[in-house]
Amino acid sequence: MRQGETMAELGSRAQRMPLRSILLCFIAALLGVVATQPGATGTRRAALSIGLGDIPERPLAPEFAFDRFFQTRPLGQFAFAADNRSIYFLNSDGQVDNVFTMDLSGRSVRQLTHLSESVSGFLLDHRGHFLIIVQDVEGNENYDLYRFDLQSGELLRLTAAGSGDTTMVCGLSPDDTLLYYAQTRDQRREAGLWRLEISTGKARQLLPGEGRTLECESLSEDGRYLLFGEPIGFDERHLGLLDLATGRAQTIIAAPGIYNVDGHFAGDRVYFLSALHSDRFRLWRYEVGGGAPVLVSLPLDNDLEWLSMYAGGRVAVVGYRSALAGRTAVFVDGFDAPTHFGLPPGAIAGAAFSDSDAELGVVFTETASMPARYYRVGGGKPVLLYDANQSGIDNSYFSEVRSLLVPSFDGLQIPVHFFIPNGTSADAPRPAIFLIHGGPDEHLDPFYSSAIQYLANRGFVVVAPNVRGSTGFGRHYAALDSGDWGGGHIRDIVELAAAVRSLDFIDADNLFIAGMSLGGFSVMSLVTQYPDTFRAAVDFFGVTELASFVDSWPQYLQRHLSVELGFDPRIDRARNRALSPLYHVERIRIPLQVHQGANDSRVPRAQSDWLVQRLRSLGGSVEYFVYADEGHGFNRFENERLAWQRLVDFLTRQLRSTQGKGVKGPNASRCHHCPVF
Repeated sequence: MRQGETMAELGSRAQRMPLRSILLCFIAALLGVVATQPGATGTRRAALSIGLGDIPERPLAPEFAFDRFFQTRPLGQFAFAADNRSIYFLNSDGQVDNVFTMDLSGRSVRQLTHLSESVSGFLLDHRGHFLIIVQDVEGNENYDLYRFDLQSGELLRLTAAGSGDTTMVCGLSPDDTLLYYAQTRDQRREAGLWRLEISTGKARQLLPGEGRTLECESLSEDGRYLLFGEPIGFDERHLGLLDLATGRAQTIIAAPGIYNVDGHFAGDRVYFLSALHSDRFRLWRYEVGGGAPVLVSLPLDNDLEWLSMYAGGRVAVVGYRSALAGRTAVFVDGFDAPTHFGLPPGAIAGAAFSDSDAELGVVFTETASMPARYYRVGGGKPVLLYDANQSGIDNSYFSEVRSLLVPSFDGLQIPVHFFIPNGTSADAPRPAIFLIHGGPDEHLDPFYSSAIQYLANRGFVVVAPNVRGSTGFGRHYAALDSGDWGGGHIRDIVELAAAVRSLDFIDADNLFIAGMSLGGFSVMSLVTQYPDTFRAAVDFFGVTELASFVDSWPQYLQRHLSVELGFDPRIDRARNRALSPLYHVERIRIPLQVHQGANDSRVPRAQSDWLVQRLRSLGGSVEYFVYADEGHGFNRFENERLAWQRLVDFLTRQLRSTQGKGVKGPNASRCHHCPVF
């Protein structure tokens, strides 16, 4: 998913980002679920039971337009102005994401950039003169960097990666004259580290890729060192340090099968997250100049998801796993105990701080049924700066969430979130839609989602399973789909559908499914293997043919995709044909809707074109929508609005009117296409 909180709200959110493990807490016990960890297995199948609490008595919500829910989206990426009097952030202007600023005293908001293409990210210079803008064209993900003058509004292009390549911003030198970035070449065959003189436009390569892909991490405060990452595979990533004075590069950490990420400087130290010697991510520290990384002790013994640092390392914002969701802890001047600033600890969802004042920050709270609220902290009680709910919809109308573990076909415990509309009960059962997240390195947490709330407002219980292979629940759980695409994770969905049908507040005859990206592959695999499980299905940018999918990716990632799949589909044609949904569309028995971005660089449009053409040639029922100015996800409000309205209209037309509850079809759990090797 792309930045800007569009479809990203349905996957791993861009501001909480990557990933991993979990320790089971009290939520499952409160909901009557067997108290085992996600991924644990057992021989006894626990009865599925969900306590609705006051949901049946909560006020029924009137139907609100999608535009209203769009006005509840969170803000993106924060940066404090040099004088700390204002903050910069990303928000939609009603068309695409642009940069805005807010005065911290008066709380007035002003739009700074008025660009027709979405701003994916930005970097503010140290003196408040300009921004470095990260931008692509119509969602093609060929990112380049631009200088935006804050006084004149002039936009100057700084890089030209070329068709099929991309640029990643690293940082600015302390005097703002030099820009550091990483850039791919030869259709992303490799990526090296570069330096650009902003005044002259002269670029020089600092560290060539030479077959590797080097990525930016951070620049030291004094401008002496550049921290970079090198992905070796989906589960392995090294960290290195480039001395900008001498040009010498050294490795900080490189361990087989270990992912190292989110590196930040704190004076002469580097902090980062690593799964070294563990099934989960922990905080590590490296002393610049020598020695091996050492483990940092934290007051929480949880799997860590992401790390941000501010004010020379005085402030650390840590995302971690707790129960079946992600949480955020803020540490100031050490890691003895997190600081809550007088806000509910369990509701803190993120924070950003000034780099010149460790006591000045913006902390935001959020729950599944409450859009984000942004508070200024420092110097007294927190002050509400901005409520993301600009829609006029009362928060009492938003659906509540219930999270629990559900045993799968082999006893594996699957974390599942249920977003349940007000008024739902056994006397007023609701249709349900399964939302399958993308990946492979993603998961869906029970945070606020404008799209999910829109679906709930239309009367659907939204079921969001984190099937085997999802991140956020430990390295072992995340690896369970490796070499098994189209296998166990599909059977998880089938088993969960049977369990959901047993709930008395679910209309068992009206179960639907939708998936994005890899979730789209899951949807298409399911409807060709278990065609009677759902009433209708929706595929967003889904993979349908594995060989061409692998071949379209950057060369350095192609071998890693083959490892993830367990084979190279370009070589093993028989297995490719067995596992690619494209070759089994004749098995599809239910109505299908497909959405595709014309400029998708991850799942090329041809994947969906082939599927639709083949299905239509067989007389199948399929609706197909191509978005000419989008890529892998939605950057433009109008397209996103159309997509979700089309989905709701499609599902509403497929609703089956029944007398009482339905039963599962006789063939729903029998695999119609299970290859044997």
